[in-house]
Amino acid sequence: MSNNQPIYEKLKKKYHKTEPITNFKDLLDRAENIYKSRTAFKLKDKNNQIYNITYKQFKDDIVSLGTSFIENGLLNQKICVIGKNSYKWAVSYIAASIVGIVVPIDKELHSDDVINFMNIASAKCILGDSKNLNLINENISKLENKETTFIYFDLKKGESQNTFDGFIKNGYELVKNGNDKFDKIEIDPNEMKILLFTSGTTGNAKGVALSQNNICSNILSIYGIVKVKRSDLFFSVLSLHHTYECVIGFLLPIYSGASICYCDGLRYILKNIGEYHPSVILCVPLLLENMHKNIIKNMNKTLPKKYVKSPNENPYDNLPGLIKHVVKSKVKNTLGGRLRVFIVGAASVNPSIAADFEKLGLLTLQGYGLTECSPLVAGNNDCYHKDDSCGLPIPTVTYQIDSPNENGDGEILVKGPNVMLGYYNMPDETAKVLKDGWFHTCDIGRID
Repeated sequence: MSNNQPIYEKLKKKYHKTEPITNFKDLLDRAENIYKSRTAFKLKDKNNQIYNITYKQFKDDIVSLGTSFIENGLLNQKICVIGKNSYKWAVSYIAASIVGIVVPIDKELHSDDVINFMNIASAKCILGDSKNLNLINENISKLENKETTFIYFDLKKGESQNTFDGFIKNGYELVKNGNDKFDKIEIDPNEMKILLFTSGTTGNAKGVALSQNNICSNILSIYGIVKVKRSDLFFSVLSLHHTYECVIGFLLPIYSGASICYCDGLRYILKNIGEYHPSVILCVPLLLENMHKNIIKNMNKTLPKKYVKSPNENPYDNLPGLIKHVVKSKVKNTLGGRLRVFIVGAASVNPSIAADFEKLGLLTLQGYGLTECSPLVAGNNDCYHKDDSCGLPIPTVTYQIDSPNENGDGEILVKGPNVMLGYYNMPDETAKVLKDGWFHTCDIGRID
């Protein structure tokens, strides 16, 4: 009889055990207690030498920055973060979301759009790379709050503006001298603590209001179906202002005791993989397709000519077993030697490409999600994966197809603790998509 059960019912019996958390202070405390001396981040110094940041230092930096925020009048205020993926971005995101409400902004946006988002949010502070903050300062007349605090990640010595390092140093001194205001903060796990804008077009932006429980429920759900090892090293390529990278490529590994390293830029992906030797990479299908193309090209260059049919055709299936083993080892070595899984989102993966990677010992897990769902709704997982599907509903999340046509296609509706609080200050827009406990995604799908 059990063989006739739907797969998602079978999956429920195989969930990995999780320890509950509902907010980011829970996340930090748990991480420090369990993983204290373990490596949380692998970073590069000015000489390109790799060094480690422990979980204890990560938490201490967050407490110090958060304490400085409080002493600078930022308790319960909106705090924006903008810039390339970095350790400073990560520390700022968590500190800002505990002390106030964090507003992650896309570093590629035009300064007018950034300022528009800051005005909509009534932001009191922004942290980021000088490249982005200087553009805002050049257009300061458009910023409604002229008293906004600017905190720079990367100022050179001698420059007088507020710096991230200066705020951290000041916070350490305050904590050392007995300031415990950060520790005394109590978080309502269901109030808005993260505000994300979904559009870069001035005037059309929707602010997605998320709680820390929205995010934490997603972390626990993902961990329940995709086991993250403490030995894993996540290679961060995609922009952290997106919930996809932020939750799965940053907060999930922190919950799991894994480590994180950052890409120096798209042109350095293969170089960085060779330097860091990651085991997990979050990516979009285009990145996977480019890697696949290069692998096939290199295979056909190096294999004996009798195995090569055309420069673009994958010869792997036609190889003898021993040569397959050699090719598999060489491919894994060119990808750092430890890589075991790609987690893919944002668009559908070509199933044949996913199948090719699996033959090489590299699992490709694709999923489906939205910012409004914190973000993951469904995903392929450790127990069940299908290359032409975005997977099964993650734990605690339910989906259904509304008014399916004769082919089973209809709008995807989602229900669960990961669904947003609503659109910021847009009750009418919220009412259009949140109905009877279901989030109407406006996306079309089918359940096979």
